[in-house]
Amino acid sequence: MKTDFKSFRNSIILTWSMMLFFVSNGAAQEAFKIKWSMDYTQSGVSNHANFVPVDAVLAGGGNTNALNGGYGLGGAMVAAYVVRPWPNSFSAGRYMEFAFTAKSFKYNINSISLRLRRSPDGPKQFKIRTSMDGFSSDLTASTLVNPSQFYTFTVPAGFDNLSENIFTFRIYSYGPTSIYGTLWFDEIIVNGDVLAIVLPVYLTFFKATAKEGKALLSWETTWEKNSKEFRIERSNHFNTFTEIARLAANGETQGRTRYEFLDEMPAAGTNHYRVCMTDADDSIVFSAQADVNVQSETASFYVAPNPASALKICVFGQNIDPESLELTSFAGLRIVTKHEFNTLGSVDLIPAQALSPGLYLLCYQKNGIKEHAKVLVP
Repeated sequence: MKTDFKSFRNSIILTWSMMLFFVSNGAAQEAFKIKWSMDYTQSGVSNHANFVPVDAVLAGGGNTNALNGGYGLGGAMVAAYVVRPWPNSFSAGRYMEFAFTAKSFKYNINSISLRLRRSPDGPKQFKIRTSMDGFSSDLTASTLVNPSQFYTFTVPAGFDNLSENIFTFRIYSYGPTSIYGTLWFDEIIVNGDVLAIVLPVYLTFFKATAKEGKALLSWETTWEKNSKEFRIERSNHFNTFTEIARLAANGETQGRTRYEFLDEMPAAGTNHYRVCMTDADDSIVFSAQADVNVQSETASFYVAPNPASALKICVFGQNIDPESLELTSFAGLRIVTKHEFNTLGSVDLIPAQALSPGLYLLCYQKNGIKEHAKVLVP
């Protein structure tokens, strides 16, 4: 009996030790690193299975630098991605974008580090903005003082307890002395911690498409843990989202599950959507934003593409009278424009000077009826 009791006691101690081990591990944080080395590739790597990097993307036009297919060697860890041209002043439409998706766990982002180099005539200023506030404010802004050398920056982030499936940051640059000025990107790294808090859903995609004057939303999950419901939110004013519907989730799945929702009453013009995924304990995860341009069946005109160029706004419709079009800032200031008819049968509104990034209002008056369309210039 003594031997049995001793074995039983040891078993209890071992069981409690294992329980304490799991509790301790469950409360712990595990460091992670996601890196885009830019070594003849724009793909990234992660040292943690919770994260899948998205290939880096250059936005706002092509890369006219032809050096080694866009890569350079001087001073880089291995190679660096070399980009031109850059705008003379800050533009929200020209940047390098880096993103990753998170699978099952919440996480912290502690810092973003990067190495940058400019040519002698390259852009001196750069900024970093993130999806945490819709890219509306600077995480950092700095200067590359000397040309032809790499500067290493480590930018504190302090984004804690994140549940976003997708995190994105953008590096903007501006202020070259010629159109041939280049900026070199090397060793772009996100540092953070994985938390032992399970997310309710792993979302593989979320998209919105126009369908006969309505908006069809579709998304897919490959993992759901105690998921409760999906709250569909819509915005026509970018940062202000309103809930328009709820769909029940499946709760527990490990295979692919497809969801759809048809918005019967989107606003004419650009609509912004996101899905708020809710767990059984009411913790939430937001999807990335999906945008779609919906044309009202009764509207006389529409703008496409929208977001539009700072140099030209294309207006489509039947027998558009360009003299009846008026472009204003959202503050009501009239923008001076001229017009041209293009080969597509639309009217091109050309502002007297390039439009600054922002939201504009296009008014069209026909037969005593006024119609409006919002125009975004990135």
